[in-house]
Order: sequence, then C-alpha cells, then structure tokens
Amino acid sequence: MGVVVIDAEVTLADVLSLRLSIAEPLADGTRLVLRRRGAGEERRVTLGASGGRTRDASVAVSLAALDLGPGRWDAYLEQDGVRARIQSADPGFSLDRLDAYALGRRTLAYRAYRTRNGFLALKIDPAEPVADVRAVWFREGRFEVTGLLAYTGLDDDDQHRHATLALRHSDPDRSAPDRSPPDRNTLNHSNPDPGTLDRSDAGLHDAGLHDAGHHGAGHHGADPHDAGAGDVGPHDPGPQDAGFDDAGATVRVAATVKGVRFHAALSLCDVLAATPDSQGSWEPYLEVDGVDRALPLGARLDDVEGKRRRVHYPHALVDGVPIRPSFTQGDELLLEVGA
Repeated sequence: MGVVVIDAEVTLADVLSLRLSIAEPLADGTRLVLRRRGAGEERRVTLGASGGRTRDASVAVSLAALDLGPGRWDAYLEQDGVRARIQSADPGFSLDRLDAYALGRRTLAYRAYRTRNGFLALKIDPAEPVADVRAVWFREGRFEVTGLLAYTGLDDDDQHRHATLALRHSDPDRSAPDRSPPDRNTLNHSNPDPGTLDRSDAGLHDAGLHDAGHHGAGHHGADPHDAGAGDVGPHDPGPQDAGFDDAGATVRVAATVKGVRFHAALSLCDVLAATPDSQGSWEPYLEVDGVDRALPLGARLDDVEGKRRRVHYPHALVDGVPIRPSFTQGDELLLEVGA
C-alpha cells in the first residue's frame, strides 16, 4: 500500500496519534486494524479519506474506547479488501514522553513502538503505582537508589513528601517470595531528611557495569542527599510487620521525595546485621505520603526488557559477604546477599 508511519505516539489521553507517509491517498472506508498477537482478537476503526492529492495523513484513535487488553497488538491497514501490516520509520520511543505519560494514575499503559522487523505495534501493560528506578549506587558502604514515582497521580512539583524505604528479606531456602507489595499501613513511617533531589533526564539502558564504585543504571546526574539511619532488626511480629511474610527481617530508612523524584540510601552493614546467615534477597518498597499503597521499586519506563538477563551490576564486599543489586523476572529491584 506504500504506507509508512513517520511519527507514532500515545498521548496523555490514551489516543494513538499517527503521522503517515502515503504513496496513494487513503480511500473512503479504509480501516485501521489492531490484531492481538498470539490470540487473533481484532479491533477495527474506520478512517476518513485523506484527499486526492495529499501524500501524508494524520490518524487519531482513542485506545481506551477499543477495550484492548494487555499484550502486544500488531497494526494493519485494510483498504479495498487488501490488508497489510503498517511499516514504521519511528522507533516510537521517547524517555521524556514516557515520564510525562507515567505521571497520571492509570490502570493500563499503552505504548506505540516499532517491531524488530520494522512494523507498527502497540504494547499494553497493567499500570500500577511503582517507584521506577533510574540509578543505583554502591558508595562508601551504602546502597543508594534514585528514581521517579510512576502512575501515582502526584504532581511533578517542588513539594517535599515524607517517605520511607522498607526492605523485606526473603530466605533463599524458602519458595519464591510473594512479589505483591505490602499494604502501606504495614510499613513503619520515619521522618525523612529534608533534602532535595535533582532531576535526571535519561532512562535505564542495556548495560554491563564494571567498576565497583559509583554506578547509575542509566543516568548519573542526580545529586542525592544523605538519608537518616535505618531502623534494623530481626522479624518481630507486630502491627508494623503484619504485611510481610513470616520468617523474615526488615530494614527501614528515611527517604527523600521531592515532587515525583525520590532518593534513598542505607548502610550495607545494616543489611548484613539483619541477616544473621548472610544469605537471601531483599525486596525494597517505598512508602510515600499521599500514596495509598507501598510502591515496589521497579524499572519499566525504558526500552530495556528482561533486565535480570541484560543488566548486570558489580557486587560490593561487606565483611567478606557479596551484595549485588539485580532484577526479578518482572523487572523489580532486589538486593541479593551472599549470591
């Protein structure tokens, strides 16, 4: 059909906006077809004619009205009984757009992208509030992390919010941990250090990191401030730990949140002190005033999928015990001790 997407974007209102380069004008009755990969489910939208002389066309389609479920949807153009996949010259990826899109409170996140073979497709994921990780450091015996609060509905302003980073320990000899975050009421709340957090403007990209010093998963431009000392101790069943799994331990530390940017730092010695056998994984969560649930630390607002396989950090040795950040299969952050 001679149709190529020059620009593809899902707007803040969940409208698929396309700019097309066309060899021939679109005829009346031309349809955009979205087909769910692996299932055959389809949605069809009739487009208007593009006019007799034009060699470009603009398309705007409300995705929320189509009742699309999570998964990947391939895009086709159907004209005069002929259907063809839509080629794309736009990678469909912008970190700035993704950050702006993630500021809203959503149940589904839509993303337009170009497939490996050069065709237009949509990726649709469930969207729940998350603390999206942008940089990770091991520095001066501390673990530090910065990022952005995504899908919370909070404003990207200069307001400081009380916040706490809580880490839950999982014994390696037990079955796979429950990855659902605890209710925010189960996390102790500490007063944060009233510092500020500088905004960084890049996302996490596929990288193998080699130096054991200062490491950022993506950008390194943040200027984090020291957080308070962590509250550390073995698991003591009580109201503050009611949402954690049974035989674990928790570490808590004040975090800094300014607008939707966060920073937290904690002593690796405190992590070891709460893990007598020096084995297992720690699952971090962030509790923020104004957010009604604890936020897992993940890394999804970028162009790297499968981070457990593709992103590797160096380990730090604390009293001879290796500690390394890593990711779960669902791209959520872990601290692995003794791994």
